Amino acid sequence: MAVTREKKTQMLANYAELIQKSQALFITHYGGLNMKDLDKVRSQIRNSQGEFHVTKNTLLRRALQEVGYDVPEAWLKGPTSVSFCFADPAAVAKALNELTKELEKLRVVGGVLAGKALSQEQVVALASLPSLETLRAQIIGMITAPASQLVGVLNAAVGGVVYALQAKVDKAQSAEASAA
Repeated sequence: MAVTREKKTQMLANYAELIQKSQALFITHYGGLNMKDLDKVRSQIRNSQGEFHVTKNTLLRRALQEVGYDVPEAWLKGPTSVSFCFADPAAVAKALNELTKELEKLRVVGGVLAGKALSQEQVVALASLPSLETLRAQIIGMITAPASQLVGVLNAAVGGVVYALQAKVDKAQSAEASAA
């Protein structure tokens, strides 16, 4: 079934809008996957705050060029799909990486992060990073650790002074009691 020029224009605008809203995108080849598998991929990507779209290569190429992204021609040959990342690129990359292990016919070919093309190996490396929430927690922990240690040191110093004063008071009381 042929796609009308109007429909193509609408799809091109939709792709361009999704690309601009995305923090990253990952291009995959999905040849041979059935609808059940594609729905599973869509669900996993959606759970990672992204969207998975089966695309028309020529329209996707034009949309990428409109936005100023340059990707290798080989990435846009054959049955192509794109995962758009709206929140955490590492989470979407991790979901795709897990899905490629489970679904042999799904293959990541590359991606774009911050306007720069990523190879398949770089996408896999991104997938190995901890999630954004985990990184934030680690940074907060590193920031608060010195303050916690300082509080502990100060409490120990104050405690030492209090113990020394208490020992002096106890010694003075025992000296008074023995003198009386």
